[in-house]
Amino acid sequence: MGDMSLSFLKPRLTNVLLTLVIFSLPLLRERAVFPEGGYEIVYYRPIFLLTAYLQMQDFQPLFLMVGLLLVIYLAVSVVVAIVSKMSKKKGK
Repeated sequence: MGDMSLSFLKPRLTNVLLTLVIFSLPLLRERAVFPEGGYEIVYYRPIFLLTAYLQMQDFQPLFLMVGLLLVIYLAVSVVVAIVSKMSKKKGK
């Protein structure tokens, strides 16, 4: 079995900035149905939801947003690690 190193998860400027940019995009969508008919589609930015849940002290959705933040950070870190390894291989 190979050596599993988790060094790609270290907070680096690239990982943190890309995570914050992605977390600031309107990723979450809600379709609200009106009682008289019709509907409205609303998009939410997770970073604003995180701060709103923190201010309201509503902890269950706050932890869901923190979990989403960690999943996004993990995905960004994996992509950055793969891209950096591929660019190092092309440089040789």
